[in-house]
Amino acid sequence: MAPKRLCSFTDKLQNEFPFIKKVKTENNFDVQCTVCLSTFSVSHGGKSDITYHMKSNKHKMAQKAALTSSKVNNFFTPLKANDESLKLAAKEITLAFHTVMYNHSFNSMTCTASLIRQIFNEKKFTCAKTKTRDLIVNILAPFAMENTIEGLKKANYISVLVDALNHKSVKLVPVIVRYFNPENGIKNDILDFSNLPGETAELIHNKIVSVLKKIELEEKIISFSGDNTNTNFGGIARKGKNNVFLKLKNTLKRNILGLGCCAHVIHNSIQYAADSLLIDIEIIVCKIFGYFHIYTVRFETLKEFCSFVDVQYKEILSHSKTRWLSLYPAIERIILMFSALKSYFLSQNNCPNILKTFFEDETSILWLKILQSQLKTINIYIKIIENQKLCAVELILIMEKLTEKLKNKRDDFFLPSDIEALLVHLEESGDIIKSEFRKTCTKFYDLCINYIKDWTASNQHIPELNSLTWVCLSKKDEINWSNIKPSISFLKLNFKITLNEEELYEQFKMFEQLLRKQTDEWQCKTSEEKWLSIFKSFTENNIDYTMLLKIVEFAFALPGSNAAVERIFSLMNSCWTKSRGNLCIKSVEASLVIKTNLENKPCQQFYEEITKNIDLLIRVHKTAKYSSTNQKSVTEASGSQISKDSENEEFDEIDDD
Repeated sequence: MAPKRLCSFTDKLQNEFPFIKKVKTENNFDVQCTVCLSTFSVSHGGKSDITYHMKSNKHKMAQKAALTSSKVNNFFTPLKANDESLKLAAKEITLAFHTVMYNHSFNSMTCTASLIRQIFNEKKFTCAKTKTRDLIVNILAPFAMENTIEGLKKANYISVLVDALNHKSVKLVPVIVRYFNPENGIKNDILDFSNLPGETAELIHNKIVSVLKKIELEEKIISFSGDNTNTNFGGIARKGKNNVFLKLKNTLKRNILGLGCCAHVIHNSIQYAADSLLIDIEIIVCKIFGYFHIYTVRFETLKEFCSFVDVQYKEILSHSKTRWLSLYPAIERIILMFSALKSYFLSQNNCPNILKTFFEDETSILWLKILQSQLKTINIYIKIIENQKLCAVELILIMEKLTEKLKNKRDDFFLPSDIEALLVHLEESGDIIKSEFRKTCTKFYDLCINYIKDWTASNQHIPELNSLTWVCLSKKDEINWSNIKPSISFLKLNFKITLNEEELYEQFKMFEQLLRKQTDEWQCKTSEEKWLSIFKSFTENNIDYTMLLKIVEFAFALPGSNAAVERIFSLMNSCWTKSRGNLCIKSVEASLVIKTNLENKPCQQFYEEITKNIDLLIRVHKTAKYSSTNQKSVTEASGSQISKDSENEEFDEIDDD
């Protein structure tokens, strides 16, 4: 009997069963099924072998899985963004912005995203904790930084401000830039927020220089501002050689202004002068607070004394030397409950000696009221100077007013009527001698005035800055060309800024005409608001104002205090709380950059603006395609100055609780 002829895999079979592929083997009869990846021979029955294989359970299950499952790419957002995906991106980035503005936990966003999907039927909304953090650090913060860099490119003059603060064992140093824009006004933006291993002049100077070089701002710097510490300025005389200001000046190889913080100066002046009083009020305030601080029984007993002497009970307030405005309300509260406190402490068997002596002295209430009266004046001026948009030129006028007010009070021996009545009573009872009291008050004023004078004089070029006070527009009748000429000389001699005087004169005359048309309501505006309205009018009427802008821009770029940096620390403390202690520095920096550089915009306004920014929405859309662990930092691509932390810190705070 002849052997059976073996079948082979023909082209006809290939066309009929395209999922079957021929396998190159020695016998040329083996084939492979691309559906289930099984290899078998067709030598026995040819087509019948393939049909038999298709009836196998393995092939059927593989075929079913291939039909019901989606491609891997379907699990990701498509590369090309459509209108629907861009609308979704706008919603997600706005919610991330809202999270930053209101200091919400990143962890809470997982629950929030689920609620949005369920309540509003937004099935594709996926902005949970990891994605929210990525949008904040890699999209929003670089976007805010890009806006800042664009503004800095247009600016002619920039000031740099620094300060340092400890967060546990970490030394944090923000670098702030201040500049003026004729459309948006004065800007105080963060360029860098990072930790340093110390607070030496060398470390701070190197940090400032490295940040400025990254964005090429060295040629635009006109001043350095910081606290009045030896590290920053080398003391009151500024004769030290190892300080940030001198090092920065030498690095830039040209003249810049060194502007200390006058809010600190005023605060320290009242503390310095208060030491000359016969009673140390600060110690008394702290001692009284410490006596009641955590003792409920003592508070309840004091309430009974308040009820007995018919005085309204209020909580005793604390005072800290680092809190500028805390002493005034603490003294005010003690004066309000003085009779009750006096009765309480003098009735105690184990009353602290310092408090017993204080309340036994009939003149104690007089010194409390004297210091309270002076603090009231000082606190008003500190609050004015704490305005982060105040410029150094405006500060000159404010400090002159304060000094003049203190001198007038001293020369006129001014006392409020209640203090005068109390003084007369104490003089009649023989508890105080008016002449001695007057000497003490005069000494108090002298110490305060001299302290302010000495520290104000240490700010370089303050006399020359007087030539720019016309920029404040406080008195319209004093604004004339003769006031402008000293400004031209000051800028040319000290900063080599040359102005085209012909053009400046023409622009100034147009400015004078515009000034005459302004109403009395215009005078109620701030200096910044006045100039913004003037430049807006110039733009609307196609009037050139480049020369005039240079003077105004220079004046407004000079900070009046270090309030802008102090505000950064306040914002940091509000977002980097104990409950969010795991936040890494990169996340904190991103939050602060967004809050500061985007000017605390309302979320509704942000959403309206962001829907028009297609480029940013596409960047948001693309973040959905990658997991956060594999995503390349958009920060680097955008040229942002967001600081780079170590890899193990990068996602410390996806879990901020």
